[in-house]
Amino acid sequence: MAGISASSGLRVAIGGILHETHTFMEQPTALTDFAAQSLHFGDDLIPSMRASRSGIGGMIDRALEYNWQLLPTLYAAAMPAGVVTEAAYRQLLSELRNRLARHMPLDGLLLALHGAMVAEGELDAEADIVAQARAIVGDAVPIVVLLDMHGNISPRLVELADVLLAYDTNPHIDAYARGSDAAEIMARLLRRELQPTSAYARPALLLPAQSTGTEAAPLSFVHARAAEIKAKDDVISIAVMAGFAYADTPFTGPSIIVTTDGQPGLAQNAANELSDLLYRHRESALPIYLQPAAAVAEAKRFERGPVILVDSADNIGGGTTGDGAGALAAMLAQDIQEGTIVLADPQAVDLCWRAGAKAEFTLNVGGKVDDWHGRPVTVTGSARALSAGVFECELPDNHFASFYGETVHMGRCAWLRVGGVNILLTERKTPPLDLAQLRHIGIIPETQSMIVVKSAVAYRAAYMPIAAAVIEMDTAGLCSANLSRFPYQHLKRPVFPLD
Repeated sequence: MAGISASSGLRVAIGGILHETHTFMEQPTALTDFAAQSLHFGDDLIPSMRASRSGIGGMIDRALEYNWQLLPTLYAAAMPAGVVTEAAYRQLLSELRNRLARHMPLDGLLLALHGAMVAEGELDAEADIVAQARAIVGDAVPIVVLLDMHGNISPRLVELADVLLAYDTNPHIDAYARGSDAAEIMARLLRRELQPTSAYARPALLLPAQSTGTEAAPLSFVHARAAEIKAKDDVISIAVMAGFAYADTPFTGPSIIVTTDGQPGLAQNAANELSDLLYRHRESALPIYLQPAAAVAEAKRFERGPVILVDSADNIGGGTTGDGAGALAAMLAQDIQEGTIVLADPQAVDLCWRAGAKAEFTLNVGGKVDDWHGRPVTVTGSARALSAGVFECELPDNHFASFYGETVHMGRCAWLRVGGVNILLTERKTPPLDLAQLRHIGIIPETQSMIVVKSAVAYRAAYMPIAAAVIEMDTAGLCSANLSRFPYQHLKRPVFPLD
């Protein structure tokens, strides 16, 4: 590869802290939640994440091609949930600072962050992380940051980093590629080939998670135009940020970050144009849904399945509990045969494990964590199978791999059969991002009449190839598309569609 030898021997540190924080969720995110998903310190980082399909995996693989002295700090990623505790945040930040200080002097720093992380006492966590790193490495050391496109980005973060990149896809199937791009940009910075100049624009708009798919309006229009602008020689990167509407901060919502090679006017004009384009298509961000009973009845009309019933208000990838049982109640009431739903319910899992496989019993499932996601449903059925809840992803590039790697740990699981409905009970909430989630315990996705997915967009990579149809449901939950349900306190107003 051209230019690799010219960069060899340089000292580049690498690390990441990723969390998509739902500030309206009562349950906080502790250090144990990071440990349950992905937490690697020091020398453990590179062998653990190398060759993974994550963003940091792409960074590592490309960086190693340059023969840099790649110096690990830490990598921490937790499932989306409530505000990160101060203790967890301070410990992660301390680990990052201490390891950076030990690696000094440095020639560059690569960071994988999310963009929508909120900690106790810190509404702009990513800017704080980069500020703390900048204080150690100094202004002369380039910092390149890879973000999830759901980040809520502040102008401060844009000022602190030399270059910000973001995933271009939702579902996130390009995290590895964007990580590789981040390392390539770092190589160009280290060769003094670039003078990055960034610009920021933010429309007065909120996008519910259901409207952040990159292949549909409104974001499809923005990405199409961004691709044209990227073709210009002086454009280094364009980050089209959809935002995460369920994090209550002053910067919540979409934003555009354009970085050029020494062309500030071009950067600002492009950012403004893309921001205006997104705002002009704002009406397309207002989705339409059916109540669960009506959605199930509509799904019954299809001669073949599976019909995908989208429970986006209980979008696990957005930080919800994953235990809303409204769709289950609707399937049971209409005597559905071969309907499937996954519920995070450790209490029910424990009861199934105590009873053993093939046992028949009555228990309450779902609706146990909070008042946002409905009430429990009482069911009588038999445990068809039990599992340790570990599976390897079938998709080579998927949302799981973007953050956690290809091996997924759901905790203990139980397949409960109630009438004609299959309920996969899990100890840990796990989003529906790979068909192996069902298949690992014996549920065959392709033979189901309907499958409930607790996701807004990310399910599409796995489920659209087998879907006979998709029906959006209006269920209870912390990721409701009706954003007026949420008591924002920090959000800048006015903003569409609230005002």
